[in-house]
Amino acid sequence: MKHAPCGLRFPAVPRPVRSAFAGLLLVLFAAPLCAEVSVVTDARGRYLKTLFLTESRGVRRVIWGQVRGGADPSTLLNLRGDRMGDSRPVMAEQPGTRQPWVIWSAGDGHDREIAFATWSGGHWQGPQFLERADNPYDDLDPRLAFDAAGNPLVVWWRREPIPRIYLSLLLNGAWMPPYPVSDAAVPSRHPSLRMSGTQAVVSFRTPQGQTVLFLNLQTLVMLPDGNGPLDGPVPPPDQRPSPGNGDGLDGGKDTPAGWMDDADLRKPAPLE
Repeated sequence: MKHAPCGLRFPAVPRPVRSAFAGLLLVLFAAPLCAEVSVVTDARGRYLKTLFLTESRGVRRVIWGQVRGGADPSTLLNLRGDRMGDSRPVMAEQPGTRQPWVIWSAGDGHDREIAFATWSGGHWQGPQFLERADNPYDDLDPRLAFDAAGNPLVVWWRREPIPRIYLSLLLNGAWMPPYPVSDAAVPSRHPSLRMSGTQAVVSFRTPQGQTVLFLNLQTLVMLPDGNGPLDGPVPPPDQRPSPGNGDGLDGGKDTPAGWMDDADLRKPAPLE
């Protein structure tokens, strides 16, 4: 007596049908992935919201590009970002003004630097690197918040021989030099950031566990003109439209989110 094989059994499928099905799978998995970081404006060009539209399939993921066929190219950010290996962006709107800011870890051809852009005056200003001088280590996992006056504040970790957390605040149109937050002797990674009054609450991982620091921003910054660090409005980082052809260092879910040629981005210009 013959025993039936174990498991489910399916009827035989003709070879042409199998070939067609396999071809369909190849088409589906070979289909281009789409992603986009952009702003939406009304008919008068006034800012409404920032979009982050992304798609992933298996290990493949794209972040920067174009999804909406009719989108104005000037509203798209960091179109070459996926080619450079740029990270997922962090986006937030400035309190009160709703001016959107975007930060991410961007490849410069050698390592990763913290890049930023903001939508102001009807166009993207940036992308630019946060630091004017390059460093030989990867800057990773930036986080964004705003102080009591609406100044953007960023923390990230740097892959130094002993990884360390850094902080920078935008004041009078310029980012302050990165301030080392964590102990130079303790490996520190993956920060988070929130504000509590005038204090920046920075938490991060160390071999000993989670560390939380409360940093008084007024004691971290000394301005040459004697003004306090929380005085005055936040000026845009650049009053001039960024040069470009719609394919600069650019790029569904609605999330708060320039362009400049990659070569220009690798030479950070001072903010004005």
